Amino acid sequence: MLFEKTTYTDNFPLNIMIAHIEEYPFHYHHDIEFVYILKGEIWLKNVGQHYLLKEGDLFTNSGHEVHSLTATDKDNIVAIIQVSNRFFTQYFPALLRACFMSYVDDDKAPRIDTLRKMILQILLDYTKRSLNYQSTCINQMIDVIDFLNKHFNLFAFKDTVVTNFKSDNPIIVERISRIINYIYTNHANKITLGDLAENEHLSTYYISHLIHDYMGISFQELLCFARVEMSEILLLETDRKISVIAKDVGFSTTSYYNKYFEKWFGHPAPEYRNLYLSHVLSSQRPACMNNLTENQSISIISRCMSAVSDQEKNPVSINKMHLNIEVDPESAFQIQAHPMIEVVVTQEDYQVMGERLFNFLFELKASRVILSHSPSDNESTSILLENRLRFMGYEVSHVSDNGLQRDPSASQDSIVAAINILQSYFISRDNHLHCRLRDQGDLLKVLKGGQAILTSCMVPKPAFYAYKLIRTIKGNVLSWGKYYSVIKNEDTDSDSFTFVTINYNDDLQYLYQRSSGVHEANDIINSFKNELEIDFSLPVDFGYYAVAKYVLSNSDSIFGYMSQLGFPDSFPLPESWLHLLDTELKSQVTIEKVNSKLNINSSIKGAGVNIIVVKKINQVD
Repeated sequence: MLFEKTTYTDNFPLNIMIAHIEEYPFHYHHDIEFVYILKGEIWLKNVGQHYLLKEGDLFTNSGHEVHSLTATDKDNIVAIIQVSNRFFTQYFPALLRACFMSYVDDDKAPRIDTLRKMILQILLDYTKRSLNYQSTCINQMIDVIDFLNKHFNLFAFKDTVVTNFKSDNPIIVERISRIINYIYTNHANKITLGDLAENEHLSTYYISHLIHDYMGISFQELLCFARVEMSEILLLETDRKISVIAKDVGFSTTSYYNKYFEKWFGHPAPEYRNLYLSHVLSSQRPACMNNLTENQSISIISRCMSAVSDQEKNPVSINKMHLNIEVDPESAFQIQAHPMIEVVVTQEDYQVMGERLFNFLFELKASRVILSHSPSDNESTSILLENRLRFMGYEVSHVSDNGLQRDPSASQDSIVAAINILQSYFISRDNHLHCRLRDQGDLLKVLKGGQAILTSCMVPKPAFYAYKLIRTIKGNVLSWGKYYSVIKNEDTDSDSFTFVTINYNDDLQYLYQRSSGVHEANDIINSFKNELEIDFSLPVDFGYYAVAKYVLSNSDSIFGYMSQLGFPDSFPLPESWLHLLDTELKSQVTIEKVNSKLNINSSIKGAGVNIIVVKKINQVD
């Protein structure tokens, strides 16, 4: 078996695989195929050429080209997209005659970067499986094929290596394209330079120089290349005699055939057959690869997209939302905010944090502490810790190894976690909150993606401040929407209100719901640049009001700092300096004189949270 039949499921004309590949033996298919190296490197054999493809390289196999993939001693992750010619010929009738070549010796060419991003976007949308992803991917592939037709539908030679055709002259491109199609269509027949000249209404001298100047080889070499290329399938898929194959593809003699076969394939045809017949895809020699999980795929694709996007200078489109909210202070209270926080603590936390453990619990105003035990815990230390907690007034319970943790996700270390905590609190109307205090394990590895609200080296994450803010809110919700909440505070001797504003989108929500890597999370957070502005209007008594504004953003978080360092495995400076990083909420306090209506403006650019607390105070001079 050499021919590989591509199966397209659910009437979806794309077949996509993302995998670590050990070997994908010699095969061919009728359809176009993209090979994108997402990580590492791999050997790709296509027709008679061997290419060492490295991270970021994108190779396009046209139909009927024998090719294979073989791992090097370096790890690899490869994306393969097979495209149904049958489906897409309704948009591109000449697709079956296409000779796409996307391999370039200059990987900084702007056109290849554009093509990279188009392919990565298809991979990302397909892997996420969002609503209408199939139609989205189909439309994107139509754009890709159109782009290939304009910029990559020709090939040339650099020495003996087949590479991308370099000319932007539309007349030359169209003429060379017709010449290649004519040669491949008629390769088995006796064709001459004169036939081409007559077909193009040009002189043989001009045609000869045109081919040599733009393709890097002569007409005769191009014809012989087409013939030996088309013979490879017959050589490996049938047991025909070499002399018969030579005649079938257009050579007058077997020796002439072997001469050119060796020129392009490195061996005479009989030797090539003996060497590589055992390397053909078959039931005895199947493809050896390990497919990535959905989350692994999304993470690596997003990292690659981020790398490509970093090179772009195009401005990002920013959507701006402006809301005017009229708040009725006497509205019926439907939601009561009386949060209670239970915190999961381990014996490792106590050993690493010492007295600081109790300081953090006090800051959170924890109502209950859950001691999570592991088999390696020291019983006397556990008893000591429980007694101290009870003496300090905490309700204490026990759990074994807390199996409630989900897979690590970089979003847990970022502003995304804080957004989800605050949004979920007001949606669920559940006043019982649960969190883990600290990531476990290596202190030097700062970002672990764990569900805790402190890093293992005790730097507060945005989630810590989210819980701290929630714990200070106690009262009745007067007004609530997707992006805001207004609370009338209790336990004050004068009018007091809290305004909560959250700026996010569906991508940020989805990011929190699954496992993700730091590069993917960073890319999604940074790409969200929408601006939210809300003007609140609230009738109040005449007087002076203190207005305190608190801002929680990703840029001032531990995740933001590590992003600026390129996400190293550990903090590059001594640990003592790590604790000097300012991850606190940014705050501002003013006093305003109000006649009859309190007007509060909250403005957020990008992903973030604003908390504004207003309280009436005694008159000031």
